[in-house]
Amino acid sequence: MNGERAPVSPVQARRIAIAASGLHPSPPAATPATVLKRLRLIQIDSTNVLARAHQLTLAARLPDLTATEIDAALQAQPAAFEYPAHAHALVPLADWPLWAFRRRASRRRPEYPPPAERDRILNLIREHGPLASRDLRPPAAAASTGWSWGPVKRATEFMLWAGDLICTARNHRWERLYDLPEQHPVQAGDALSDEECLTALLTHAGRALGIATTSDLADYLRIPVRTATAHLARTPLLHAAVPGWKAPTWIHPDALEDADNPPDATSRFLGPFDNLIFNRPRTQRLFGFTHTLDTYKPAAQRPHGYYVCPLLHNDRLIARADLTRTDHTITALRTTIEPDAPPHARQLTSEALDRLTRSLQPGTAATFDGA
Repeated sequence: MNGERAPVSPVQARRIAIAASGLHPSPPAATPATVLKRLRLIQIDSTNVLARAHQLTLAARLPDLTATEIDAALQAQPAAFEYPAHAHALVPLADWPLWAFRRRASRRRPEYPPPAERDRILNLIREHGPLASRDLRPPAAAASTGWSWGPVKRATEFMLWAGDLICTARNHRWERLYDLPEQHPVQAGDALSDEECLTALLTHAGRALGIATTSDLADYLRIPVRTATAHLARTPLLHAAVPGWKAPTWIHPDALEDADNPPDATSRFLGPFDNLIFNRPRTQRLFGFTHTLDTYKPAAQRPHGYYVCPLLHNDRLIARADLTRTDHTITALRTTIEPDAPPHARQLTSEALDRLTRSLQPGTAATFDGA
């Protein structure tokens, strides 16, 4: 690996990051599976006031697909499994071998269920096929309530993390359907060492981010920074130097060609869990944009609203809007324009809302309720 640091300007860093995340004109053959292959993980979240988090991430890159079509494409011939990669996320089925390091670690945790409980759950799924957690409870067991996990929910989650179970689909209640890995085209066993897994995953993370600090790469995979540091030297990532970035910085060799390419001029809203912005310190470093998730805070502590989506235009985040959806309308409840936004930022915001509405929910209206 080249020990010299490639010089990258702040503008180039933004353009590299945007291009690496797939936020540029998609090729005609792009699909949810090809976008997922590029990003390697797409975060899932249960909040559904606008659309599911993964639907927003994919819609920003595939504007010709509705939310329903996105999910249908992912499940028609399952291309992904759910896994605690970066938070809970969709991960390409082909990457199953690379998460062996986390599966092994999950089996060592005290919460990993005992053999008798694992066998009971596995036998039910062998007999009945994919089942939700509620269908795996013994008759007398109590259901989970609120944010708490009951014993069966805890067991199934840890079996999912450990690789005893896999989830490639959900039911109409948005509940995970747990299945047996051998029923899916995943490589059996955990043949790769932790070092091989982490080296490959850090390489993928570097490609998905384009340019990133060591802590950015660690955050993408939810691994300790010291672990990322120990394995980065084995990757093809190069050292980079960006003015104002004090931490060790890395760039993927393929990303260098995007440094001087003009960004896509189409303005688009990004979901709060979009890969480009889910790392809040990186978003601040790249765009000078403070993006916080205030969904779970009291209303008085939400300066911009409940489900706030930043607006990307060219290579800047120029506004944000609190968006919500009903059966017939997608509404911007509150819109905030950034101080350095272009003069026509409000028009760009309106156009982006129309574009998002046509993409997620064709035939509905887009409205603005607040300033």
